[in-house]
Amino acid sequence: MAEDAGSKKTLQIILIAVIASLVVSLASAGASLFFLINRTNVPKQKVIEPRPELGKMEKMGEFTVNLADTEEAHFVRTTMELEQNFGSAPEFGNELMQRKSQLRDVVIAVLSSKLAKDLKTPEGKDALKEEVKERINSVLSRGQIANVYFTEFAVQ
Repeated sequence: MAEDAGSKKTLQIILIAVIASLVVSLASAGASLFFLINRTNVPKQKVIEPRPELGKMEKMGEFTVNLADTEEAHFVRTTMELEQNFGSAPEFGNELMQRKSQLRDVVIAVLSSKLAKDLKTPEGKDALKEEVKERINSVLSRGQIANVYFTEFAVQ
């Protein structure tokens, strides 16, 4: 009977320990859930990606060019600037200045090959910028143009 009482006492201690562990676990889970649900939504910080540096700008001046339309006479009037790749050598800026007449001729040739309806859409203007950039870059030897910007643009 003494063994029976000792084992009964051991079982009671184990049962109390299991119940206590269960109560502590449930209390921890409840507290965690409470804090997760009631936490204030901290706004996520927007990650701002660094933009590439702007290259030196070269003004190309104003262009007034007849377009390739055959049914009606249309022309484009635009002013544009060329952006050199950031960190271009000073020699490249000199090349742009020395070849300005040649580059203006390239731009006039590209513009005069376009139809008015193509230049009136944003997509058409973007395609024109890309074509002008590619054609100018094919002529240059000391660097490349990064972007073409229209500072004025009108089709009539």
